[in-house]
This record gives sequence, structure tokens and C-alpha cells, in this order.
Amino acid sequence: MLAIFAQNVADYDLPLTLSLMRDMNPKWQTLPPFTVALCEAVERHREAISVTLAGILEHWKLDRVAPVERAILQLACAEIDYFPDIPPRVTITEYLELAKAYAPEQAPGFINGILDRLVHMRGKEDFQAGKIIRRAGH
Repeated sequence: MLAIFAQNVADYDLPLTLSLMRDMNPKWQTLPPFTVALCEAVERHREAISVTLAGILEHWKLDRVAPVERAILQLACAEIDYFPDIPPRVTITEYLELAKAYAPEQAPGFINGILDRLVHMRGKEDFQAGKIIRRAGH
């Protein structure tokens, strides 16, 4: 989340952002491959992600969404759209936990609503206990 947040605020490209992060913290010298792949997906599909989120947001422009919440939404949208092996409910749960930890008190509800609409809009299936659960209406 920090890399995408930094990109949104500083407008750096991903290689520079990751390089600066590695310089800032020795723990970030070797980032998990999934972290890098997810950040790369956000960068590669940034325009499509922005269009998707803008279409879901009501009475809001994406650039008016606070940077932490915007980063969370961008990452979750990338995960939902470009990582089909990850069940949507797992994605939503993970990003709600990030929102609870790093965003204002009302952010988890806002993020949950947006991501739930995205999952419904995409007609994504959820996986539960090894079974595919079809979303209502799909």
C-alpha cells in the first residue's frame, strides 16, 4: 500500500518508488513477489482502474478520495480484476483491515461499499470452503 500511496502523492514511477522504499527501510530490500506483481498491475492498468473506480464512485471524483483510501481502492481493484485466483471476499477482507489500520474511522464502510459494487459489477464468484458460491443475480 505504501508504494501506491507514494506514487499517488509524489507521482513517481514504480521502479523509482520501490528503489526509494528499499533505501528507506532494510526490511524492504527484498519485497515479496506478490507485492511487486500487485504494484506492477496497478501501474500497468492505472488508467483502466481509474475509469472503473470513477464509474462506481457516486458524487465523488477519484482524485478527491484521500490518498490512503485511493491507494487501497486501486490495489483492491487490481487484485479483483487481474488476479482471478484470489476470491473477492478474501481481497475485500484484506483491504478492509488495511483501512481499519491506516485510514479514518469511516473509511472501511466507504471502501467496503465500493469494492462490493465492483465485485457485483464484475459478476465475480466467491469461494468458500472449497465451493464456488455464485453471487445473487449471476
